Amino acid sequence: MRWPVLEIAEWEELRQCPGCTTFWLMTWPEELSAVPILCRPQPRGTRKLKEIDRAATLRAYCLARIEEHLGELKEQKAPCKKTECERRRLTGSNYCLEHLIAQRFGRQLAMFERETPQKMKGGKIS
Repeated sequence: MRWPVLEIAEWEELRQCPGCTTFWLMTWPEELSAVPILCRPQPRGTRKLKEIDRAATLRAYCLARIEEHLGELKEQKAPCKKTECERRRLTGSNYCLEHLIAQRFGRQLAMFERETPQKMKGGKIS
């Protein structure tokens, strides 16, 4: 199926599904061999690349992929293995959520400046 490209940047395209007319952000990772990431832009109803909140759009994709791999995202009591990081590591990983996102998807999508990146409820990330 071919989708019309509405607006194009160097590594991103905003496409519209011909069937349902939903807009989708298509982003290519820095690795040239990787497949493109297709996700709904935030906020919905966006029609131009400059209106897209890339961090919110792509971060949701990152969290979903990590959850696919690790299962439910829960923190352990053990600290992250990165030097000088005091955050708790995720179950099934040696790293906290932010360092895992930075390692897998790029530092620009990790939220290191905030003390608590996600609300924690009973050790689970929500």
